[in-house]
Amino acid sequence: MVKATKVTKSGKSARAARSVRAPAKPAKAPRAAGTKLNKASLDEMFRAAVASNESFKATDDDYDRAIEHFNGVIKMLDTIIAVDSNYRDAVNYKGMMLYGCGRISEAIECFELIIKNNPADKEALNNKGICLYGLGRDEEALKCVEAAIAIDKRYADAYMNKAVILCGLGRMEEADRAMRKAKAFETLIG
Repeated sequence: MVKATKVTKSGKSARAARSVRAPAKPAKAPRAAGTKLNKASLDEMFRAAVASNESFKATDDDYDRAIEHFNGVIKMLDTIIAVDSNYRDAVNYKGMMLYGCGRISEAIECFELIIKNNPADKEALNNKGICLYGLGRDEEALKCVEAAIAIDKRYADAYMNKAVILCGLGRMEEADRAMRKAKAFETLIG
């Protein structure tokens, strides 16, 4: 599973403040001029986009710089997707990046593309649920995370998201049960 920046419901970064600064522009994906893009070069470009995102450090007051950086990473991912629209990891990572930038409707489109190609993709279902929750579409969000759980009964992240959604719906007992399952499976798998 590829990690992306965690964000709050408002779309702002929930990452702890750091004092190390990185360049505002993401690193360019390596590619020789005139080289045809094949699977290996797409993989290399994807690794470069992920590395660029994961090496980026910002403090809470650098939100605008972070968004500029994230948009640069999204452009790198768009290059990959333009060559192979079914490059699942690039589409998923782009969705997470869009969510992180507050572009939630666009993020949902990414996760829906993955689900269209593979209806049993638990991560895409869970991510779509997170996005729907961010838009206040709690019942739809709950259905998505429950679909992810139906695919993998031990999916701790989906149980955690289910707990958050249920809590928002005022269904506290169910939220507590989902939270307990999330913690239990996190401990078992973690």
